[in-house]
Amino acid sequence: MGILTSFTVKKVEKQLIDERNALRDLSYRELWERTRTYWKRYIVISGCIETICIDVAIEAYLIGVHYSRFIYYGESTETVKRRCTDEYTQLIYELYEHMKQYGDDLYDVCARYIDGWWKEGVEKGLRRKRLRLK
Repeated sequence: MGILTSFTVKKVEKQLIDERNALRDLSYRELWERTRTYWKRYIVISGCIETICIDVAIEAYLIGVHYSRFIYYGESTETVKRRCTDEYTQLIYELYEHMKQYGDDLYDVCARYIDGWWKEGVEKGLRRKRLRLK
């Protein structure tokens, strides 16, 4: 009789390994600089807001990397974006809730910010798939 293993445990382990490998392509310095240059047009950045923006950017990047495999196998970008719409809109709302105190018209700005990082993740994920990197 063999050992029984849970597929959910293996799935979570594989997802963590994939996320760690994907984050190797992203430097903190780049995240920090792009966050500063993006948001300085709209608001004055504090340390707390900067941390929130970087956290949300990392999440959007990882969602893009994760869903890039569907684009690699032939789906269109719009279809893939619809596939991950729950996580995508959740990130937009999360960022908007923190930014609401700085202005009411920042929803579109937050959506563009998340979209930019999501596209960056998709590009890096496709590159990793094409190069057959782990």
